[in-house]
Amino acid sequence: MSYSVYQKTNETIDDKQELLLKTYEEILSKLNIAAMAIEEHHVSAKAEAISKASDALAVLKASIDFESGGEIAKNLDALYAFCIETLLKASAADDAKAVGDVKSIVEDIYAGFKGAHDTLKAEASEA
Repeated sequence: MSYSVYQKTNETIDDKQELLLKTYEEILSKLNIAAMAIEEHHVSAKAEAISKASDALAVLKASIDFESGGEIAKNLDALYAFCIETLLKASAADDAKAVGDVKSIVEDIYAGFKGAHDTLKAEASEA
């Protein structure tokens, strides 16, 4: 394998990791909007933000690679399912606390992926 092929493959992987991080950032943004909309009794903004956050979580859930992900994949699947269900209930009940609970979970997942991404990027730059 030539270096240019290796570099292109590495860039693609990095792009996928960056996309994943940006997806989490967008979910967190939508959760912030949803919580504020609930507090301000802005029904349409709440519904749109929760819908977009739920849709993004559903896409992440559907993209889990159970074959290579092992126990982590199973745990992520359960967390995504819990978050989606909690957001549906939060929307129906105008429950900003439940939205905050989901936000905390997503922040933890994001921090884990970001830490792994940063570590891999640092190791790649040292090589």
